[in-house]
Amino acid sequence: MKRKLPSKEDLYNLYINKKMSARQIGLLFNLGKTTILELMKKYDIKTRSKSETSKMIIHPIKYNIPKKDIERLYHKEKLSMGQIAEKYGVHSSLIFNKMKKYNIPTRTFEEGNRLSIPRRSMNIAKAVIKYPKKQFSNNLMEKAYLLGFTSGDLHVSKNKYGQTIKVDTSTTKEVQIELVKSLFEPYTKVGAGRNKYGNTMLYCNLDLSFSFLLDYKNDKIPKWILNEDKYFILYLAGYIDAEGHFGVYNGIGAFSLGSYDKGILFGVANQLEKFNILTEGPKLECKKGYIDKRGIKWNGDLWKFRIRRMRELYKFINIIKPYIKHKKRYNDMISVEKNLLSRTGRINLNEEILHNNPDLLCK
Repeated sequence: MKRKLPSKEDLYNLYINKKMSARQIGLLFNLGKTTILELMKKYDIKTRSKSETSKMIIHPIKYNIPKKDIERLYHKEKLSMGQIAEKYGVHSSLIFNKMKKYNIPTRTFEEGNRLSIPRRSMNIAKAVIKYPKKQFSNNLMEKAYLLGFTSGDLHVSKNKYGQTIKVDTSTTKEVQIELVKSLFEPYTKVGAGRNKYGNTMLYCNLDLSFSFLLDYKNDKIPKWILNEDKYFILYLAGYIDAEGHFGVYNGIGAFSLGSYDKGILFGVANQLEKFNILTEGPKLECKKGYIDKRGIKWNGDLWKFRIRRMRELYKFINIIKPYIKHKKRYNDMISVEKNLLSRTGRINLNEEILHNNPDLLCK
């Protein structure tokens, strides 16, 4: 249903004759101030100048705030200039100018900071609960994937104020942005912005039921994941979506997994032996402090392992394929799989692991 717009006669009468403001007229017609101003421009109704507007505004108390009242509110009741201004219905700059005129000393930085912390705490707490947050689903398969992905690519912390878990990351890849949003938007709003390097910053605040993500700092795979093959595969899929790489080099397909997480990489390599998949490594690839040809400095020791033997790589792909969510990672994996098949014509893969573990095929 369209809103009724005021006519030229209505606007002229209200604005010129009755001296109403554009905002006040907008309230009468349930319209915004901008809409009213656009209509006035259309109807050639000249708007008032700033000086004319200022003369029309009546400030019954603006110039009548006694010095003793400001001193009491500021120094005894410990209100901020903004709070005093709100009390009198004026702008905080007016209170500042009044204090300067009355020679009322302002608080020291230390005192002001100490008094402002409780106020800031409340504001931050309100901000982090601005958008509705759903509790985690408690699905262990989803939990395993999220832990793997978080360990590889996200930063997680408990918000100092409020009752939320903060998750953030930066990336230049659109597919990574889509993946992060798909993982967390069912539970909360995912915000995005740009940092000074031009990277996209993604961030969100989650319900406290996501506290399990704080374990990402431990550099080890949780025991409950190691004890169940299906949870391990999902954890590994999440970690691969964050840190893994499939590629074809000189006509040879390969998979590599590298990160600073030495404990996790050794845990993955050891667990893959249960599937008769042997890795090359993990090996120390670059030491902490190394600067590559792009000028990027490594903040820790970089460890990496690879899978290049054809049968083992093919088996690995078929086990992990149903759970890879990263679009580019998935497409690269399919390219490697096609490379393996083109090199052999046909691989007689031993299906024993999949037959003995049908849950691995359950999404």
